[in-house]
Amino acid sequence: MDIIQQAAVRKRSFELFYNGGSIWCEHLDGMGAYEDEVIAKFSGDKSSFLRPSGSAFMIVNLDKTDITKRITEMIVTTIMESGKVFRKIAFVGVSSRQQKPFMAIKSKGIAVSFLNDYEKAKEWLLP
Repeated sequence: MDIIQQAAVRKRSFELFYNGGSIWCEHLDGMGAYEDEVIAKFSGDKSSFLRPSGSAFMIVNLDKTDITKRITEMIVTTIMESGKVFRKIAFVGVSSRQQKPFMAIKSKGIAVSFLNDYEKAKEWLLP
């Protein structure tokens, strides 16, 4: 693992107060082909973003991370089976050919958007 990917693994996810509301910012970006580390990081963050008092708005940043079937399934399954009420989820860095599996989240009444810009994702979530 190179130094950039080590920094990506250590990057913390957090709740961001923005435009009068809050957004959970899940940072899985810059992790390249380190699938196990992506899954471990997301799994470790679950207890924070699934709190009942946590934000109903979420950014999942996957820019510069190889999005595998295991990663996609883990994210979709976690959101779908959580019981947490999410209103909107923005995915950053997901190519058009990788979007279809994430669309299952819409069946839970959650608005989903795919953007390539982190700032635009914040603006879409809380205009």
